[in-house]
Amino acid sequence: MALTSKTFKYSIIIIGILGCLFIGSILFSILYESKKDISNEEPYVLFLNIPQKLKAVSTVRWHKDNLRFSPYSLEVNDDSYHNDEDFKSVKHYQPGDIITFHAAKSYFSNHVGESYYLMARDTLDTGEIIEFQYYYTPNTLPFD
Repeated sequence: MALTSKTFKYSIIIIGILGCLFIGSILFSILYESKKDISNEEPYVLFLNIPQKLKAVSTVRWHKDNLRFSPYSLEVNDDSYHNDEDFKSVKHYQPGDIITFHAAKSYFSNHVGESYYLMARDTLDTGEIIEFQYYYTPNTLPFD
């Protein structure tokens, strides 16, 4: 009888440990994310560090919640003037203005998949130098 109750206790402990490992692996796969620099890969290497002329009105926005690589992002075809607590329009570009993207990065997570970003720097009217990201979609570049 004592052997059976001891075996039962160990079985419960092992099942508990296996359950925790199973739940932990599910949480890990959901929360897993990977960021890497892909600046030396095609097609990004073809247009990085070369001044690019914008095709459309664009706005750089600051977001309270940090985005993938920077709290600043380039919004193409957007000429809005937001000044909210959560996000603000900090710089506006007109067609023909120049932006130089200096890096390309990729972001991967199991619940989003893989996405690509171009990174650029600019100076705000306050003198602050910012780095902002542009969500890259093939065949929809914001420049000529």
